[in-house]
This record gives sequence, structure tokens and C-alpha cells, in this order.
Amino acid sequence: AETLSLAKQAEATRDLEVKRAQYVEVTKRQQAQADKAYDIQTNIMQHQVIAEQVKVQQIEKEQQVKVQEAEINRRQAELVATVLKPAEVERQRIETLAAAEKQRLIAEAEGRASSIRAQGEAESEIIFKKGDAEARAMNVKAEAYQEYNQAAIYDKLLTSLPEVVRALAAPLANVDKITVVSTGNGDATGMNKITGDLTKMVAQVPALFETLSGMNMSDLLSKVRGIGDKSPKPDALPPGNGGAK
Repeated sequence: AETLSLAKQAEATRDLEVKRAQYVEVTKRQQAQADKAYDIQTNIMQHQVIAEQVKVQQIEKEQQVKVQEAEINRRQAELVATVLKPAEVERQRIETLAAAEKQRLIAEAEGRASSIRAQGEAESEIIFKKGDAEARAMNVKAEAYQEYNQAAIYDKLLTSLPEVVRALAAPLANVDKITVVSTGNGDATGMNKITGDLTKMVAQVPALFETLSGMNMSDLLSKVRGIGDKSPKPDALPPGNGGAK
């Protein structure tokens, strides 16, 4: 009975140890699980914290970017207000002045061109009128010279007629005495005979003149009268005070 009691006691002790070991195992397992869960939770929490930190940093960066953009906009506005706007105004002012100066120079150049063109046309007109007047004057002179030459020729021919007549009568000038002999046949006698011979001699002058000069006496006299009666041509005279000087 004592042995049975010891056996039961040993069995009970063994069962207790087994249960104790199981309990310890369960406890350790539970602790391990708890530790693992804690680690997991801790890790999760750490990730969450990191994510929040990143989010906060991102927000901070966004805020910084916004602040920087605002500063850039402010500086741009300040630059536009203090530099670009005055420069643009000055540029527009210079462009306006340049455009006005350009128009002034164009107008001045056009005015000078018109003046030069008008002056050139006037000078051309003056030169033309002067040349026309000189040409007309030269025509008048040429006609006058031609008429003068013709008149001089005609005058020379006419003034030479007495010389011709004198040459024809020269033989009679050498006669000291004339003896008139009448034949009694009814012909002209005496001084009438001499007068008739002289008349015939003078009547031969036109024929002799035509033979020597090749010009008819009647034509010569009519041309001399035509030259004397000819009046100046109105269009052959130079222009009056309105012409070029």
C-alpha cells in the first residue's frame, strides 16, 4: 500500500510537472505571441509614425514651396513695378518719339524731294524756254543772214549795172568828134541815129546781165521788192519778259 501510495504520489508529481511544463510552455508561447504582437504593433506604430512624419514633412515642404512661390511672385511684382514697368514705359516713349521723328524725316524728305522735283521741272522749263528762245533767235538770225546775203547779192548785181552800161559806152567816150553823114535813103540821120544806137545799146543790157549772172532782170527786181516788203515773223521772235533769262 505504501508502494502504491508512492507510485501514485510519483505519478501525481509527474503529472504536476507535466502540467507545470505545459503551463510554462503555454505561458512562453503566449508571451512569445504577445511579444511578437507587440513587436508587430510597435513596428506598425513606427511605420505609422514615420508615415505621419513624412506627411508632415511633405506638408512642410509644400508650405515652403508655396511660401517660395509667393516670394517669387512678390519679387516679380516688385520687379515689374520698379524696373519693367518704367522700362516698358520708357521703351514706349522712345518708340513713340522714334516714330514721330521718322514721320518728320519722311515728311521733310518728301518736302525736299517735291521742292527739288519742282525746282528741277522749273529749271528744265527754263532751260527749254531758253533753248527755244535761242533757237528762235538763231533762226531769225539765220533768216536775216540769208536774206542779207541775198540782198547783198542782188544789190551788188544792181549796182554793177551802171558799170556795165559805162563799159558799153566807153568806146563813145574816146570819140573826139562825130561827123554825121546822111545817105538820103530815108533812114534816121544825125543825132537821131546816135540816140537810137545808144537806146539799142542800153536795151541789150538786160540780156547781157542775164547772160553773165544767169538771173532774169525782172526776177531780180521782184526779189529785191520782196525782201524790202517782208515783215518779221511773230513766232520767230524770242519770248518777251516771260521767257528764261
